[in-house]
Amino acid sequence: MGSGKLGFKEQFSKTLGKSPRQAVSLQEYANFKVGGRADYFFAASSLPDLVQAVHLARQHKISYYIIGGGYNLLFDDDGFRGLIIKNNVQGIEKKGTVKIEVFSGTPILELVQFCVANTLEGFEFLAGIPGTVGGGVFGNAGAFDRDIGSFLTEALILDKSGEQIQVDRNYFAFDYRQSRLRTNRNLLLKATFLLQMGVRQDIEERIAENLAKREKKHPPREVACAGSYFKNPVLPDGKRVPAAYFLDQVGAKSLSVGGAAVFSDHANFIINKQEAMTQDILRLAFELKNRVKQKFGIELEEEVIYLPAELSMP
Repeated sequence: MGSGKLGFKEQFSKTLGKSPRQAVSLQEYANFKVGGRADYFFAASSLPDLVQAVHLARQHKISYYIIGGGYNLLFDDDGFRGLIIKNNVQGIEKKGTVKIEVFSGTPILELVQFCVANTLEGFEFLAGIPGTVGGGVFGNAGAFDRDIGSFLTEALILDKSGEQIQVDRNYFAFDYRQSRLRTNRNLLLKATFLLQMGVRQDIEERIAENLAKREKKHPPREVACAGSYFKNPVLPDGKRVPAAYFLDQVGAKSLSVGGAAVFSDHANFIINKQEAMTQDILRLAFELKNRVKQKFGIELEEEVIYLPAELSMP
């Protein structure tokens, strides 16, 4: 570690009153259970700590990356040269009858439970989707033809200059599994959602139905994977077709590389079957993409985010 990084650690401890951990294995922070060690790791449980950690990394020109639940993320075998910040800033508050304000580190599970307890309907489709609200907005999480971005009305963002700015829904340019945050790397701090009043029993029934549908095709919770690996592609006629449709036809379910394999019940899930390395997963994904491209002329796009060890500063 160079003197600049030592200066960073000292400054970090002085400013926040707590030190970042060093040489932390990232395997326990991503559902894929792969990855090397991060130079620095810090779990931020308050908004000031989260903002300050980002500010210090920028000030000391240290690469950083913010993670939530780690369910849609693939760490490098070589770890991360810089600071991994885990966003644990949580909380939900009602703002009127059908409007709620949510901190970005809040688990999606807690958001769904809050809505049930307050008889707010609209987010039943999120049941069973892991991760945090921040990650959900970042990738415009969705299921059953609905997405989280459709319910967002405004948000508090930390921009590249370190300013906290209030933005409306249009700022995010939401699309299928896509938001502007994926490209500009600004950080969501809080989001406000507009829902509607419902009947608790109806809400609970829809959630139960959605969970049952997911359990039929998704790997069990104890299986290490990152959810759907590829986005569902759009055909020239504008129709969006499940990636698994194409993957099934190229023999995906029979494929494996090292400890990584395609899930036997759904071709769009890559699983860590037996002590896989990140390179096993990447090689398997490359083979799947290549087969689909050769047979159908379709370029599959990853939904899972691969985080390289060396990341340029935003």
